[in-house]
Amino acid sequence: MENNKNPNIRFKGFTDPWEQRKFEDVTFLSGEKNKNNLPFESYSVTNENGFVPQNEQFENGGTMATADKRMYYIVSKNSFAYNPARINVGSIGYYDGSENVIVSSLYEVFKTSEDIDDRYLWHWFKSNNFKKLIEQYQEGGVRLYFYYDKLCMCSLPTPSIQEQVKIGRYFDNLDNLITLHQRKYNKLLNVKKSMLEKMFPKNGSNIPEIRFKGFTDPWEQRKLGDLGSLKNGMN
Repeated sequence: MENNKNPNIRFKGFTDPWEQRKFEDVTFLSGEKNKNNLPFESYSVTNENGFVPQNEQFENGGTMATADKRMYYIVSKNSFAYNPARINVGSIGYYDGSENVIVSSLYEVFKTSEDIDDRYLWHWFKSNNFKKLIEQYQEGGVRLYFYYDKLCMCSLPTPSIQEQVKIGRYFDNLDNLITLHQRKYNKLLNVKKSMLEKMFPKNGSNIPEIRFKGFTDPWEQRKLGDLGSLKNGMN
C-alpha cells in the first residue's frame, strides 16, 4: 500500500483513502461456554482447511469425542476462531455453517462488526501483512502465543464496505478457480498413473495392455548395457 493508505491496485470507481482500524474497534469475542453440555459437533481448525470436524481429523474423534464439553466454546454462524499457539502457521478458520458447533476452550472465537466484510477479513488473515503482525505481537517462551488481546492491538487496513466486498469476492473467485484446477490436476495425475501401468508391459508379458493404433509387434526385453555406454563417469 502507498503510504499505508491506498493499495497499488484497486477496482475501478474506488478512490477514497483506506483507514487503519484497530481490531478492538471492529471485532468482539463471541464464544459462549457450552454450559449445558449440549451435544454440538466438535471441530478443530487447521491451516489448510479451516474448520474441520474432529471425527474427520482423528480416527477416534479426538479428545473431545467423549470429553465433558461444558467448558468448550460454542461457535455460531459467521464466526472466526483460532488456536493462539498455532495461528503462526495459519490455523485460523471462518465458520459459515447453519448449525452451532463447539471448539476447545483454548481457542479464541470472535465476530466482526457491521463495518467489516467477513470475506475481506478472511483473505487479509492469509496475507503476509498479518503474518508479520503475529510475529511482532506473539509472546511466550518455548511456545509462542497470539491471544485475542494481541489481535486487538493490531490495525486492519480498511476501505469502504463496498470495496471490501469487491475484494473479498475477487479472492473467493480465485480460490474457486484454484480448487477447480487442482481437481483437474489431480485427475490428470490419476490418468498418468493408470497409463504408466497399462502402456508398459507387465512382468512376464511382452505386450502392453493399451497401445497406440497401428502398433502390434511384441516388445523386446533389452539390457540397459546394450543401449549405451558410460563415459567419464557421467555419460
